[in-house]
Amino acid sequence: MSVIQGEPPFTRSQVTAEIDRIFGSPYFCDSPILQKLLTYLVEQSLDGNAGNIKEYSIGTEVFQRGPGFDPRMDSIVRVQVSVLRKKLAAYYEGPGSRDELRIEVPRGHYATQFITRSAMVDVEVPHVEEVSRTQPKRRTIEPWLAVAGVIAGMALVWGMDRLPMNAPQPAKVAPGSEWRDHPLWAGFVGPEAKTRLVIGAPLMVGLGGGLIVRDTAVNRPEDLQASAKLNRLAQESGRKAIPEEIYTGLGEAAGISLIDRFFHASGQDVPLIRNRLTTWHDLSTSNVIFLSSVRFRTLGQELKRPSEFEFVPVTGSTSAVRNLRPQKGEESLYAPTMVEGGSGLDYALVTVWPGTARGKRIMMVGGSHTWGTEGAAVYITDPEALRDLRKKLKRSDAAETLQILLKVEVKDAQVVSTDYVTHHWER
Repeated sequence: MSVIQGEPPFTRSQVTAEIDRIFGSPYFCDSPILQKLLTYLVEQSLDGNAGNIKEYSIGTEVFQRGPGFDPRMDSIVRVQVSVLRKKLAAYYEGPGSRDELRIEVPRGHYATQFITRSAMVDVEVPHVEEVSRTQPKRRTIEPWLAVAGVIAGMALVWGMDRLPMNAPQPAKVAPGSEWRDHPLWAGFVGPEAKTRLVIGAPLMVGLGGGLIVRDTAVNRPEDLQASAKLNRLAQESGRKAIPEEIYTGLGEAAGISLIDRFFHASGQDVPLIRNRLTTWHDLSTSNVIFLSSVRFRTLGQELKRPSEFEFVPVTGSTSAVRNLRPQKGEESLYAPTMVEGGSGLDYALVTVWPGTARGKRIMMVGGSHTWGTEGAAVYITDPEALRDLRKKLKRSDAAETLQILLKVEVKDAQVVSTDYVTHHWER
């Protein structure tokens, strides 16, 4: 690509119009954080500040990190810029493939790059690294066919708002997709299915000065006053305890990646919503998957749907699974045996209910501990486990609610295996 010196062949209004088209696409319409990030990078580049765009400035101005923000310890900027590159590539491979102006964020840089379709050359705002005027021009071969590489793994959702998952342009699911008629995934997977993933977050408490603590017995704001630990800390610090939702468990984070890859394999994109931002409108217009350990409060726990298994507190922060209608060979209580250091057995529940609107479904995936949640996500996205589960899930036409109990073996805070225990169908 050749670097244009002098007046660019586009106007600011054309860039603004292109941004509006991008934000109106399925890849960005539900992602205000990516919209804010792209707007910031474009405006800085157009205003001639490309050389001053630093990871620190993005973190503080876009992601509202405080003065103590350290990019070496907090990867939010690198993660979200990578997501942005991927979403832009997916947009230009799909709905934006005929756009006259293309906006890119080259790898290794934060300044935006503008490519005009008609000229087939780009107007490159200077990057942090100085571009030599004597650098030889490179021929461009079909720049419109460039596709961003898929990001391996996923990012924890520290401080994110509504963030669509890291998936390239969704393709139509093949008519013979294996999971379209699976008893667990039917309705969630398919060419017309609209599914969202809600990530649970533990209730943390901010005490000012960057001090954030967690009492595992406190999972709702109304529980704050009952916590002797938090009241003592608030009194000692002279600060008011303010509820915070800025982190999530490692098991939930791993589950995001697993479910993302599962839907990507079926040609679907699954937007991610932070629990606090979930609305009843989401439940009435989409299929919703709640991925959350039992102690993380979610909107799904307010649905008051029928349940034959439920988590009940045992000791401290541990919850067991109570079987309200034990069948032959089943126990009435399944208690975890986790020990300090993250080893032992955990239990998880996968529940599917009818949604709040006709034709929609709601799934809840979670364990007593974060490792149980990860183990459940492993199980429901593993092809072999799903094929075996299909053979077990025989139901009557009247049954609408499905609950699956799973046992998760954990060693050194890592999931070793997940095994089916039992399941119940109910009306």
